[in-house]
Amino acid sequence: MDSVPFSVDDELCRSLRIQTVDQSASIKRVLKPERNFHNGQTATEQQRDYLPGEPRILLNNTTIGGHLERELTTKDLDTLSPYLWLLAKQDSSHISPLTHQIVRGREIVITERPELHLVWYYNRVFIKPLPKYLLSRAFWDFYLLSSCSPIQEPLRSDLRKAALGFLRSYALLVRHRSDFDLAVDRKHRLLPKKIKYSSFVRLARSLEATVTDSMVSPRYQCGELRLSRLNFWSKVFLRRFTYHKVEGQYAAYFGRFYGPILFVFAVLSVPLDAMQVALAVQPPIVSNTSWIAFARMSWGFSVFALFIVVTLVLFLLMAFVGLASREIVYASQDLYRKKWANQHVNGGGAA
Repeated sequence: MDSVPFSVDDELCRSLRIQTVDQSASIKRVLKPERNFHNGQTATEQQRDYLPGEPRILLNNTTIGGHLERELTTKDLDTLSPYLWLLAKQDSSHISPLTHQIVRGREIVITERPELHLVWYYNRVFIKPLPKYLLSRAFWDFYLLSSCSPIQEPLRSDLRKAALGFLRSYALLVRHRSDFDLAVDRKHRLLPKKIKYSSFVRLARSLEATVTDSMVSPRYQCGELRLSRLNFWSKVFLRRFTYHKVEGQYAAYFGRFYGPILFVFAVLSVPLDAMQVALAVQPPIVSNTSWIAFARMSWGFSVFALFIVVTLVLFLLMAFVGLASREIVYASQDLYRKKWANQHVNGGGAA
């Protein structure tokens, strides 16, 4: 995209402006009138030289590209993008609104790491608050689109795609007034202050109409991602032990394995005990008919116990293979449909 993804009427942050002097462009904060309480006269507010809502990021800092890269880009997920079909549905709109996140039993956890945005783990979903400066047309024009930007290519293009995808995700997170109320409450503060619901809806409509998957970074061509799968596949594709470490204590980490280990011991002990009984009753064949009947009953019960365990293990294996196969088939079909749609669009455009 070579233009700002929203119009002047839909702009929600107007505290930046671009100044051009002798064919040299710069970006400044808009000065607001402020009342001087000592003499009752209005005075000009001292100019702020940082991005709106981000005092650590100065407007004229030559390393602003590095700051924005840490705030917006998702390098690891972009690296995983060819394999994201294994992790999630290939649908950028697969994002549950904030109220539905709560309905699904997920707690909204605030994160400032862009690579955790829209990643969920059991009863938690991580969401990064929307920076105020992304709602400014001057920010987009100067830093992400203009050739006068202090950010050079290809970083500028990467930032633009990541910012587009991130901004569009909020059009899906906030679908109703109840979602908006959650986003602006003091507990979450996902949206900047002093934004009206009607104004945000206009911005969301503009984003949905103008931003397509081809304009955003590979990560935002998918919706929500499951952290447990990210941790698993990171070992294969990122050569890392985890994507994000969930437990910070050894006790909590090893506690996850107690249940499966006890289950394995229980499953193994049953056939071992059954085989021990079967072998123990085999040699002593005595003439006592009651003992012979008991031995035969014990041997039969041991064989029955082995049969039950084998059946249970086979059932669990078949269930796992069936579920995994269903997900792989579904993901493959979804991936095929997406590729076919892209080829159809490209072919139609070429024609």
